Amino acid sequence: MLRRLLLVLVFALFVLLVSFAVLVGGYALADVTDDAPGAKVLWWTAMGCLMLIVMDVLLLVGVLGVTALIHSDQRNPPSP
Repeated sequence: MLRRLLLVLVFALFVLLVSFAVLVGGYALADVTDDAPGAKVLWWTAMGCLMLIVMDVLLLVGVLGVTALIHSDQRNPPSP
């Protein structure tokens, strides 16, 4: 279960990073060509993507921490 969640989060991080780069590039292109409405939409979409990247990284760190706790608990059983 946790391994599948880690896989989804890592894949989502890759997709979000590529999307962010493309959106910022599109924003720069729209800004240079004086397309203010298009540049504004691309900018705010890129900022939304950046917020999703931050949330994804926080979830990834949390899931990795839980996974590490579970695996360390299995290796060291409590002594009576």
